[in-house]
Amino acid sequence: MLANPIGLEDWKAKGVPYQGIDQAYQSELKKSAEGIRAYQQSTYYAGHWEPRYDRWVEMQAGMYRGKDRKRVAWNQALTSDMVFTQPVVYEFNQLRVPTLLLIGEQDNTAIGKGLASEEVKKELGRYEVLGEQAAERIPDATLVEFPELGHSPQIQAPETFHKALLDGLSEL
Repeated sequence: MLANPIGLEDWKAKGVPYQGIDQAYQSELKKSAEGIRAYQQSTYYAGHWEPRYDRWVEMQAGMYRGKDRKRVAWNQALTSDMVFTQPVVYEFNQLRVPTLLLIGEQDNTAIGKGLASEEVKKELGRYEVLGEQAAERIPDATLVEFPELGHSPQIQAPETFHKALLDGLSEL
């Protein structure tokens, strides 16, 4: 089961400039609850915000405020670098298990999109297209799309998401 996975497109190949790990680390060290909230609002929840989402912001922001904040920032920089430089999109055809792909079509996640030109940004993170493309590449994939939801459909509409998840898993 994949729920709005990142790596459905090759951002570097699409024109997003590479940011080195040291630069990414410095950027991660500057993260705040306000910045995380703004990002989640635009990406995770399709521009819509509800106070119940604050717990997820505070959870993430808390990691950046804690005693291990430098380790968190470093690990996030490494993870982002790995996802950016090793997109899994090229390996989908190798999957040999039935795959349930759950996609919030309003998602627009794209690592490094803030570094991209306006022209390139317009073409990134279009999950209404990326979900269909991924399903075509994955043998034995079942695609479930949520047209009104973003990157975190399991949080934005848990009842809808869980029903789709359980129904989809029962059919695999």
